[in-house]
Amino acid sequence: MICKSINLSGRLNAFQKVMLHWSELFPYNAAHVYKIAGPLRPEKLKTAIDEAYWFNGIGAVEIEEDGVSYHHEPDEAPEIPVFHGGDDPESVLAAQLTRELNRPFDRPRCQPIRYSVVDAGPSAHYVAATYDHWVADSVAARLILRHVLGGYCDLAIPENERPLDLYPGTYRDAFSRELGGARVAAAAARAVTQWLGNRSCARVAYASSAQMAVQCELRRVGPETVARLRRFARSLGATVHDVILAALGRAMADFLPRRSRLKNPDLALGTIVDTRADAQADLANSLGAFLGYYVVRCRPSESTSLGDLATRLADATRPVKAGRRYLDSLVNMQIINAIWPHLCDATKPHFMRKVLPLVAGVSNVFLRDTWMGRQGATKILDFFRVAPTGPSVPLVLAPTTLDGQMNLGVTYRTTGFTRAKIDGILDAFVDQIDRTRRPSNPARHQKAPTASRASQEHQSPIVVGQ
Repeated sequence: MICKSINLSGRLNAFQKVMLHWSELFPYNAAHVYKIAGPLRPEKLKTAIDEAYWFNGIGAVEIEEDGVSYHHEPDEAPEIPVFHGGDDPESVLAAQLTRELNRPFDRPRCQPIRYSVVDAGPSAHYVAATYDHWVADSVAARLILRHVLGGYCDLAIPENERPLDLYPGTYRDAFSRELGGARVAAAAARAVTQWLGNRSCARVAYASSAQMAVQCELRRVGPETVARLRRFARSLGATVHDVILAALGRAMADFLPRRSRLKNPDLALGTIVDTRADAQADLANSLGAFLGYYVVRCRPSESTSLGDLATRLADATRPVKAGRRYLDSLVNMQIINAIWPHLCDATKPHFMRKVLPLVAGVSNVFLRDTWMGRQGATKILDFFRVAPTGPSVPLVLAPTTLDGQMNLGVTYRTTGFTRAKIDGILDAFVDQIDRTRRPSNPARHQKAPTASRASQEHQSPIVVGQ
């Protein structure tokens, strides 16, 4: 086996630092779930994890004493608890994911991925990988799982596969052209202006602001709906992501327990963006977290159709997409990192809600990972993701499309939403996108703008903010 040197170390980038700060308040964990055909083979799964870890030189991650450096150490595969799914394996799965999202990882040294399995009988089983988010974003987590499931499912992975790059550069190294002095100054000024403006947005009323426990829900959307969504978005000159945000905004407006000084406040929706393809460095085989975000503000009403709202949002964000303004968030995160150590413990849980009062966030992924194609006897049948909420957002929707099938992972703060209210929001969201049709007389039929490289995975979000 190949094992990379354990003497190497990397430095945390801005987003990784933010994630660690937020982990002081509550676990900032994410998870991927793979539904795999055939009966569970626990020993083969453990062997596959072990071999993948030793090949890549990973296994345990330790944050060094300076607080900004870290290193990987090869280690044995972690234990894999097995749960029996019974008549409703996906409910058992959601309950297990909820436990994992609420369970912290150890500091400063930990196994960055915890595995668990739900056995659904002889025809299928679910492999869940919950990861400490600062170590890996969604792309990096799938890079690791590609090696693990390649061995477990006998997938065709090239023999000349090289180990993962464990220590990519920071944002300043990877985005040097985008982080010049003038760009940083302009982004900092915009950040302060936007933070002040966002204070008037609606907020979810929490029963307890200090309580950050989360719950997980899983939903499916039919493949015919995905195809219809694409046609609908194209007819508007928008993207699928524009329509998703518009549908979520309308659903939240109907069910949101909101609080604001204004009678009819804006709703702020945040979107995570994978920025890897915008970097000057090649990050295609790198671990780490290379994410950005931006915010859309909207004010849905009963008289506003889904198409009209999606069109307005798409129009408002074209300049942002063209100018890659989502990279402003790299500067915003540096500002947060500079302020955070000076906040008292009582202020930290509330700080992010004041500067970024989101009612929901979206992490939208359209998968083009060829290794996840549904082929072979031990094929991957389905895929879900769930994302953390953090201190600023009470609900996160993680739509994931694979082979025309969209699945929804939902994470929400239990002090902000009841289960019944979440069911209502999700029912309204799914109903809207399930009934999308080409408008009979759309205002515009222009072609949607070509997405930047950064949006090849997280489809270009709509932004009227960061």
